Amino acid sequence: MANHKRDESTSKKNIDFYENMKELFELQKQKITDLEDTHVLKTGGTKQVYDTLRVALNTVKREISMDKDSLKELKQIKVMNSNMSGELERLKKENEMITKELAESKALTDKLKLAEENMWMRMKLIEENGRVIRKYTEENGRIMRELEESEVLNDIRQKNFSEEIRKDDYEKLKAKVVVLEEELETSKDFNQALITKEREINDELEKARKKLMEEITEISCLYDNICVRRVGEIDTEPFIRTFRARKNISKEDADQTALKMCSLWQKNVEDPHWYPFKIITNNGKPKEVLDEDDGDLIRLKEGLGYRAYKAVVAALIEMNEYNSSGRFIVREIWNKEKGRRATLKEGIEFMINQIKSKRRKTEMVNDEATEEATEDRDDEIPKGSQVQ
Repeated sequence: MANHKRDESTSKKNIDFYENMKELFELQKQKITDLEDTHVLKTGGTKQVYDTLRVALNTVKREISMDKDSLKELKQIKVMNSNMSGELERLKKENEMITKELAESKALTDKLKLAEENMWMRMKLIEENGRVIRKYTEENGRIMRELEESEVLNDIRQKNFSEEIRKDDYEKLKAKVVVLEEELETSKDFNQALITKEREINDELEKARKKLMEEITEISCLYDNICVRRVGEIDTEPFIRTFRARKNISKEDADQTALKMCSLWQKNVEDPHWYPFKIITNNGKPKEVLDEDDGDLIRLKEGLGYRAYKAVVAALIEMNEYNSSGRFIVREIWNKEKGRRATLKEGIEFMINQIKSKRRKTEMVNDEATEEATEDRDDEIPKGSQVQ
């Protein structure tokens, strides 16, 4: 930086010198011109002046050449400075990368060292656990042997002791047996009372369910979620669609044949001797599922197709779930959305909503009738009788 300032100072001095010499040259040239014009300057003096000026001019040229060389060197120094700055920046970045890699390497080394220490600790713990387990096993075997020996001794002692019990505590045991028998009898009576109460409650619930079923039958429509359905009955629609899809058969004949086949399979569903179900184990628990390898079901699928097969299977599953003992169609309150028997709560909520909806409609009709009657009455009043 000091060299750079010194070069700039030298260059400035050279330029100032050049300017001064140029002014001096112009001044001398003007004097010569004036002397020539007045014919006062002599030939020898003129030559001397010109020589002096030539020497001065050459000196100025040399100084200017030296100044140009200095400027060129200054530019080269600036370029070198710039290159050195870039190289220094690159070395700085490389140093930072090396420092970072060293830090990461140290962290990795620390992790490996910690993992190695943990591994040795685990190995020591496993070895210690093995010793404890072996010691516990040996101790357990010793205790078991002692127990076996003590059981033999206890059997001998028990025989002698039981003789004493028979003689001394017979009356106490007899009294205790009497108390236990009384408690057992009381428990039986209480259990029987609970069973009777449960039957009464079930009867009341069944009556309420039947009454609710009658009410829902009267007020429900096709699009309601809660309805009364014949559970275990085969849907005839898949059979009808299957036979209508066949060629060379009229619509009437197709419908009659479909209903006959559906009725035949309905009898099969209600037959207690046909039970196409099997027991499997699911998560350690027995579970009853449909036996898809049943011969009748296979023939049904091959003869009438998948839709009729699904309709029969659905009726079978419903029958097995809701009336497996009787195997006949039963009427149930049904939840269409859930595809199952509706609970008593769901049926009651449906009835309440239907009653509220019907009440709102009745009130709206009454309000409209009242408004129409009022308008008709106003129309019947003569204009002259209206209050002015």
